[in-house]
Amino acid sequence: MENDVRRKNHKKKQKTSRLIIPIAAAAVAVCAGVGAYFYYDYSNRVYTKCQVELGGQVKATDFLKNPSDTAEFAAGSVYSTDIAGSYDVKVICGRYTYDCVLEVVDSIAPELSVKELTRTKEEIPKPEDFVESVSDASNDVKVYFGEGISFDNYGDIPINIVAEDSSGNCTSVNTTLHLVEEYDIVPPVIEGQLDKIVYTGQAVSFKQGIIVTDNVDTDIEVQVDSSHVNLDVPGEYPIEYTATDSMGNMDLKEGTITVIKAEYTPDEVDALADEVLAQIIKPDMSDYDKAHAIYVWVKGNMGYSESEDKGDWLKGAYDGLKNRHGDCYNYFAVSKELLTRAGIKNEDIEIIPTATRHHFWNVIDCGEGWRHFDTTPRTDKEFKGFYLTDEELMEYSNAHYRSHNYDREIYTYFN
Repeated sequence: MENDVRRKNHKKKQKTSRLIIPIAAAAVAVCAGVGAYFYYDYSNRVYTKCQVELGGQVKATDFLKNPSDTAEFAAGSVYSTDIAGSYDVKVICGRYTYDCVLEVVDSIAPELSVKELTRTKEEIPKPEDFVESVSDASNDVKVYFGEGISFDNYGDIPINIVAEDSSGNCTSVNTTLHLVEEYDIVPPVIEGQLDKIVYTGQAVSFKQGIIVTDNVDTDIEVQVDSSHVNLDVPGEYPIEYTATDSMGNMDLKEGTITVIKAEYTPDEVDALADEVLAQIIKPDMSDYDKAHAIYVWVKGNMGYSESEDKGDWLKGAYDGLKNRHGDCYNYFAVSKELLTRAGIKNEDIEIIPTATRHHFWNVIDCGEGWRHFDTTPRTDKEFKGFYLTDEELMEYSNAHYRSHNYDREIYTYFN
């Protein structure tokens, strides 16, 4: 009896054992499948790590591989794109929450601009003194001198300024220290054509004909305030020119921009000039030869008569080319147009006017420096106004009642 019971129990255990093994295997398979699903889900739905530049913007959807899905950061995901570092964040997408890492990196060097300085040995500047502006997303920048700088000798000392942010990104910019024995208190001097005549709608370079000189600095740039000038409306407008040297000494000059309405378009005048040039200019001519051909043509094809064309050189050129006569202003204007169309560098010049006299002519540069170019006929038939040096013309002027006495502070070509 007892043996029968034992045999029955043994058979039950065998049946139970046979049942447990498949169930366990199925459970393992299910777990493996779930794990594989979640691995597949992670690898196909999100990036486990996302990188953003310091100061940039980041969204939870940046972690998603499918940009059409929606996502949000879970509460408790603390990060700041203003501070470089790694942040553990949780991204919620649908029913699932994913553990991800946000990396905020700083790979951009600071922006740095510097200026030149003039100092004595008693006031050697610090690196910060050379800085005009410095900016960086980290707002944590140190400025220091590059290597190899010595303040032992007077003169122009090359200076290297380095700006380095908290992540080690560096920007290096060169400048100059003018080390002097004593301070410069002499301001720069602005000279040149402060007053200009322009046409409505015409582009104009207000700095043209303006020069700045200084007893120390050699590269001072003139600044122009033309805020009151309206190039679309005829009239007279004030303009200001300022220049500041490295010690802060400043010069200010005022001028007048006269805007007039052109009676003839540049195209109309150019067409007349091109007809003349086609007859007298050959392809193999030098600038000197072209200028001489223009001088000969103007002298031989225009006659002198009184004119009212003052102040509008386009009209003066048109009338001179069309009618083949005029006064010194027409001679000057025709020469200016022909020289310009021939590609010869030229500028305007005029006498210091008096109650009874006014005279206009040109200056040209054919590669040997400025020369005077005056095509207007004179009562002195011996006068030749082509390619004269300033010394030659001034010698003639002084012997003929200061016929070409111009203002050297305005017309600085020969200074």
